Formats: sequence, C-alpha cells, structure tokens
Amino acid sequence: MLTHIANIWRKELMDTIRDKKAFRQALLVPLLVGIAYAVMNPLLISLVQSKAGNPLAIPTQGLAYADPTLVSVLAKFDITLVSFDGDMTTAIASGQQAAGLIIPPGFKENIDAQQPVTLRLLLNPTTGGPFGGSFSGERLESAINAYNQLVARSRLEQVDIDPQLLTPVGMDTQDLSTPAQRAGLLASFMLPILVGVVVVQGGLFIAIDVTAGEKERHTLEALLVTPTTDAEIFLGKLAAVFTMSTFPIVLTLMGYWAASNLLPASMTDGAVLPIAVVLGAIVLTLPLALFVNVVLMIISIRTKTFKDAQSSAVPVNLGVVFTAMAAAFAPPTSASLFLIPVYGTSAVIGSLAVGGTVAWQHIAFSVGGSLAAVLVGIFFALKLFNRERLLYSA
Repeated sequence: MLTHIANIWRKELMDTIRDKKAFRQALLVPLLVGIAYAVMNPLLISLVQSKAGNPLAIPTQGLAYADPTLVSVLAKFDITLVSFDGDMTTAIASGQQAAGLIIPPGFKENIDAQQPVTLRLLLNPTTGGPFGGSFSGERLESAINAYNQLVARSRLEQVDIDPQLLTPVGMDTQDLSTPAQRAGLLASFMLPILVGVVVVQGGLFIAIDVTAGEKERHTLEALLVTPTTDAEIFLGKLAAVFTMSTFPIVLTLMGYWAASNLLPASMTDGAVLPIAVVLGAIVLTLPLALFVNVVLMIISIRTKTFKDAQSSAVPVNLGVVFTAMAAAFAPPTSASLFLIPVYGTSAVIGSLAVGGTVAWQHIAFSVGGSLAAVLVGIFFALKLFNRERLLYSA
C-alpha cells in the first residue's frame, strides 16, 4: 500500500514540477505575499505618523480676535493660524479645505475677564482620502489643552493660589514592552490572517489539478487502470498536495519575518520579530494546512472542470480568513475552543506573536483539533473518492 501511495505522490509532484512557470509562481508569489504583509502595515502607519508630524496650517476666521498667548502656544505645537476670507463652511464641505477654525469676537477680552469662550472647529475628514489628509485634530486638541492649563495657572496665581493644588497626583508612565513584543503586537493580528490566506492558496491549485484538472484533461483513466485502490490514489494525491503546500507556508512566513526585520527603525520603532515566533507559526500551521488540503480535495472531487473547482473553493477561502480574523478580535475564552480548526490555531499563533506565555494545553488542543478534523475529512473524502465519481461526477 505504501509503495502505491508513494508512486502516486511522486507522479503528482513530478507533474507539478514539470510545469516550470507554474512552479516558479508557486514559490515566488507566497514569498512576495509574506513580504507585502510585513511591509504594508508599518508603511501605512509610518505614512500616517509622518503626516501627523508635519507643520499644520489651519485656515482661520476671526484671527484678529485671537489671544497672542494662544498663537504662541499653537506655534510650539508647530500649528499656524492662517487668515481665511470667504465661505469657510462651503470650502470645507466641498473638500477644498480639510478643516477651519472660527474664533468668536471678543475672545481675548472674555479670556481676560475669566469668561468661558468656545472655539468652533469645522472638519471634513474625507478630504485627501484615508491617508492623504494632513489635519491632526489630536495635535490641535493638545495645544488647546496646553493653553487652557496656562490660562488656569495664570488665574490661580492672580489670587495667590498654588497651581499645584489642582494636580495633587502626578503620573510617571514607563513603557516596559520589549522590541520583540512591540513587533509581535502587529504580528498577532497579521500573522493569523496571513496563515489563513496561505493555507488555502498554497495547496489550492494542485488540489484542483490532481482531481478536477485530471478529469478535464482525461488523464485519470490511465491512473485508474493501475493496480491501486481508490484509497491509495487519494492518499498519494493528498500527500502530494500537502508536500507542495508546505513550500508556500514556509516561504510566506519566512518572507514576512525577513521583511519585517529589515524595515528601517523609523518605520518599526526598533521592533524586531523573533525568528522563534515564525518557526512556531510554521509548525502549528502544517496540521491546519493538511486539513484544508483535504477540504479542497473533497470540493474538487465533486466538480468536473478546473474552473468549476476554483469557484467552489471560494467559500473555503473566505471561511478560513474570516475565522482567523475572529480569533484576532475575539480570542478563545476556554481551552475547549482551541479545538476548533483555524480558530484555535490562529489564536495560538496570535499569542505566540506577542511573546505571551501559551499554555501547552492550548497548543495541544489546536494541533489535536486540526488532526482530528483531518481524520474526519479523510473519512468523508474516501466515501466520495471512487472510480465512478472521479470519472462521471459533475
């Protein structure tokens, strides 16, 4: 039996490798996907942060009423008020301006008279697109808070009250996170999703090719006349699919690790993702990949053409990715939930990424859940994998 399975496995691998163009793509695309996932998010975060740090010029109406102290405080935050003439509401609503500030008449006089004053800020957050906007409302709010503290301190000093009486408790915040933990914080969300993508895409095309593809090419007949059982044919093909799917998994995750650690410190804040996290993710992903391979082959058995099998596999892709995302947003609350394929594995990988302590039961349950699902899947696949269905099913 093992000899027949090995022969089928060798035959399917050789058929895949002979298609040099497809084989190169099978190796190159996962590597590029891993690199893209590693670079994309730090790049976007760096872009947003750099825009938030740029000098900020705010179109302003009523600039003549401003308190010079307010203007000087804003300048310390790299904020400049620029006089604006015209219909500010229309300009902002139409996207010509991202924001505008309106200073009411008598602003300085009311401040001096210790009367409350309200500034009016008009915003259009859609101006410039999701990453093209240059207005930082948080920076303006921080500047106004600093001005309020300055005014409050001045008023207390006028009545001979120590301003420190209003802040009896101070706070000294220290960040104790390590560079590995900071790198893992983003990876804890990205890695499970990346794993979800690669376990489906890594074995998708060969799983379809060795079933629906061979039906379409009418090459199954030659294989079915050999002295091999239906189970041996299925297991040999499954072994080939699993073997080929391991390459994208390793290349994608190693590409993610390499790219994330080669990014400049200005983008990552010195965060470095440990290689142990990626190696652990690879080991945990392999049982899950085998389960997904079985599911893809079950779907492909029931189709007659390569194109039909691709369409039928779309729900699997979406289901795996959404389940991986669910693990990131809502981690398991009990050990038994780690038995759920994809969900348990994604949750463990997310915990490994942030450098936390992962209970061995959670690891065992996530691996055991995937392997149990593999056995169940093989049982159903063998029910479907017979010569009549292979040749005539639609």
